[in-house]
Amino acid sequence: MGGLMNGRKEVIMRSNSTKLVLCCLGAAVLLAGVALANQQTITGKCIKVVDGDTLIVECDKTRRTVELDGIDAPELQQPWGKEVRSFLRDVVAGRQVEVEVLEGTEDTVRARVTVNGQDLSEMLAARGLAWVPEGSSDEALSELSSKAKDMPCGLWRDADPVPPWEFREARS
Repeated sequence: MGGLMNGRKEVIMRSNSTKLVLCCLGAAVLLAGVALANQQTITGKCIKVVDGDTLIVECDKTRRTVELDGIDAPELQQPWGKEVRSFLRDVVAGRQVEVEVLEGTEDTVRARVTVNGQDLSEMLAARGLAWVPEGSSDEALSELSSKAKDMPCGLWRDADPVPPWEFREARS
């Protein structure tokens, strides 16, 4: 009888282990689905350029504020702020854009945005119209920004350009 009880315990333990493994796999699949849902790509029309790194995009009658990932453009009150916004308006206003959502909510997202196959963050960094924050993990953006600074072009032509994060901090 003792051998039979040990056999039952072993079957129950295997069954519980199997259930635990299946639960863990199910949770992993669920989390992966949530991550994929957050990294969606949407196509919409740029209806407004707020500033040099913020757009309003309309998709399926829903408006989203889109903050460009990887860059920080001058504030409108800074030198180059209005020029960068104007440049961005010329490039995207009224056009279809592809928005690769990296994070955010229904209303506001941080994303990489392309228009006619061109990445806006890369375009602004290459023209010296935005900063790539120090320590950025995006090597391509950092390299484009370094080349613009070396030329110099855009805001890098100024003697001592002030990064927008320092400008915002000084005003608060």
